[in-house]
Amino acid sequence: MIHEVGAQEKITYGRNDRFKGGPVGGGRFWRDDDGRPTAKIGGPEEWRPSGMLVVHVGDTFTVGGQTWKVTEIGEEETSKAYLLCIRLS
Repeated sequence: MIHEVGAQEKITYGRNDRFKGGPVGGGRFWRDDDGRPTAKIGGPEEWRPSGMLVVHVGDTFTVGGQTWKVTEIGEEETSKAYLLCIRLS
């Protein structure tokens, strides 16, 4: 799916096929040693060799030529954990 700049997406556990060049999915959500909400997300071939990124609020990631900024990580350490991101470019 192609998103307009400013579009928002939610990433939860599992696979999210709404990202152009995806899928992108949540693999783990927790609070790091500094108490910051943290997420490990899995993604497309372009993220190899690991295929996973660890992100915090304010971090950016690129998938399918689109750049996204993490704006919120919520309910970490629960089955309802999620990450909100907004498309920057």
